[in-house]
Amino acid sequence: MLKYLSTPYRAISNRQLSNPWIGWAFFVALLIALPLIIVFSNIFMDGGTTWQHILKNLLPGYAINTLILMAGVALLTFIIGVSTAWFTSTYHFPGSRFFTWALILPIALPAYISGFTWAGILDYASPVYVFFRNYLGVDMGQFLFFNILSIPGAIIILSLSLYPYVYLITRAWFSRQSSNLFEVAASLGKKPGAIFFGVALPMARPAIVAGISLALMEVLNDYGLARHFGVDTFTTGIFTAWFSFSHPQSGLKLSAYLMIFVLALILMERFQRRQMRYDMVGNHYRPLEKKKLKGFMAAMAFTASVIPFLLGFLIPVIMLVYWSIKTAPQVVDYRFWELLGNSFMLAGLASLIVLGVALFIAFTVRSFPSPFVRILSRIATLGYALPGAVVAIGILVPFLWLDAYLLQWSGTGMRLALTGTWLALLYAYLVRFMAVGYNSVDSGMERISKSLDEASRSLGHSNMTTLFKINIPLLSGAMVSAALLVFIDVLKELPLTLILRPFNFDTLAIRAFEFASDERVAEAAPAALIIIITGMLPVLLLHKILGKDNK
Repeated sequence: MLKYLSTPYRAISNRQLSNPWIGWAFFVALLIALPLIIVFSNIFMDGGTTWQHILKNLLPGYAINTLILMAGVALLTFIIGVSTAWFTSTYHFPGSRFFTWALILPIALPAYISGFTWAGILDYASPVYVFFRNYLGVDMGQFLFFNILSIPGAIIILSLSLYPYVYLITRAWFSRQSSNLFEVAASLGKKPGAIFFGVALPMARPAIVAGISLALMEVLNDYGLARHFGVDTFTTGIFTAWFSFSHPQSGLKLSAYLMIFVLALILMERFQRRQMRYDMVGNHYRPLEKKKLKGFMAAMAFTASVIPFLLGFLIPVIMLVYWSIKTAPQVVDYRFWELLGNSFMLAGLASLIVLGVALFIAFTVRSFPSPFVRILSRIATLGYALPGAVVAIGILVPFLWLDAYLLQWSGTGMRLALTGTWLALLYAYLVRFMAVGYNSVDSGMERISKSLDEASRSLGHSNMTTLFKINIPLLSGAMVSAALLVFIDVLKELPLTLILRPFNFDTLAIRAFEFASDERVAEAAPAALIIIITGMLPVLLLHKILGKDNK
């Protein structure tokens, strides 16, 4: 029986791999998965005495701090994201149309930038604290209100930066719900609060869990905020093991544990919504009609919306603009423009590479649909779910081995190094952000009729001609979106770039982080401001999409 089953399976596999498109897709997927395979395989290796020290004395602290951060961020992003999504999708209140898109803006402000900005705002020497001391007589020690450089402070900053993930997905879900259910609940005498907790909230569970899961994956990826706030997590532990202890094996093992943790989080999120149906789109579907709030309820909705907007975006940006104006004469020099050129060139090259590979994979899935090819596309996009530090460590190992091999192969003692080059960094960006480009391109291809491809082939055109003459011209919007999203993700990526950057090569993100680490927060502002302004571009695109949906 096994022989009977294995023969056709082997024949199908050989036939698929003999197809150059599928064969190259298999090679690309394997290349992208290689760092993840390397990291995972090291969980079974012996770590030595250094690993035993980390395992006994440091790992429990890493795990506890990481879990506390995740629990706190999950709770706060749930409260902020769901409440604002409900108010803006269900009611009219003062400023509701503005908050519909303004509440997305904090996603353009990376958590590490928001963190050092707020640390500077609440610091003893900041203009805000000086005003409180001199005019209001408030003196609370080193920090105004509370010590922000702590786990509670990290939870607040991360939540203010990441709640838009929950807000966006949950608001889209609320907006698509039929008003029938809510009318039935109201006819039974249920008040608005009871309708929200008894009907709307349970119905939106898949969207809420998906948004919180995305936020938690960003928490696991964070390095800059945790490092600046002195919070030891898995990600900071990877840096400590690799660079401070000079023990790569321990860094690999920590990366493997973190990778398993992230994959478990993804599986849990998918398992909880397996075979669940919550949709109400059908013959009896009627979209929700927004109600106008007055008095106390209108004030409550406005307050719930304005606080995360002010704390998560407006106040930090105003402070960064103030610092930028103050420090620009000293900071914005030829070295700053060199940093700007490095960052934009690196992000541009990474965008082109990711876009090219995403086009190839998406077209292969479209032209040769099979379970095997779909699995290859899943493997090729797996890297986005993993923290940048894990991806970077998984790439360092094979590149260090290649360096040693090339040195031995050259036989002249001349070192042919690949580690610490643009090649390693661009490869890492491909692994990390392939899903961003692929999802945009694939969604664009789904809107193109396959009959166009079939007509092209019936006229004798090759797959390559069909891709360039038919698909690519029709994918211009999706391609621009994919390239823009990858560009912005690369521009603000910190842990991966810190580990793999070439010697004496800095980017805006690295310079902002280094200035902030040296307590030169004001001097970090110009670089941080450019990252934020660039990051606002997809937010404006989302605003246009939301505006069309609301018409």
